[in-house]
Amino acid sequence: MFQVYFTCEGKGWGLRTLKDLPKGSFVCEYVGEILTNTELYERNLQSSGNERHTYPVTLDADWGSEELLEDDELLCLDATYHGNVARFINHRCSDANLIDIPVEVETPDRHYYHLAFFTSREVKALEELTWDYAIDFDDEDHPVKAFKCCCGSPFCRDAKKKRKATLV
Repeated sequence: MFQVYFTCEGKGWGLRTLKDLPKGSFVCEYVGEILTNTELYERNLQSSGNERHTYPVTLDADWGSEELLEDDELLCLDATYHGNVARFINHRCSDANLIDIPVEVETPDRHYYHLAFFTSREVKALEELTWDYAIDFDDEDHPVKAFKCCCGSPFCRDAKKKRKATLV
């Protein structure tokens, strides 16, 4: 149903569907190790060179909560060592063809959920599957620097930043 392939656009590996998918189709779940943001940051500091590629997804499970969680409470899924094909879904600003839906798992502290992907529109066979990682390319204070976006979207948030810099 899916194929991991090397993209031609400089994005590295990607994931595409081998059959047409109607709007609203379940695609897959993002699978990985559950870490706190502090554990992920420490893991990233220990990585170097080619091992520096990580596949984390923040699980801000306090959505809708009035309190802010600290980094040692915030959870993420890291698919770097234990994951599935979802880790090959590339980013695309604003007009991606997948949306992520948190699926809550019943636990005593209600602080954990899975992440499921569904199509946001009809996706044709051999089309790359993309998802908006919701990265703030303007956040200079975040300890993990945003990557250089190569999504190619006319709505690219990183490209707008680059255009603004060249106008100045």
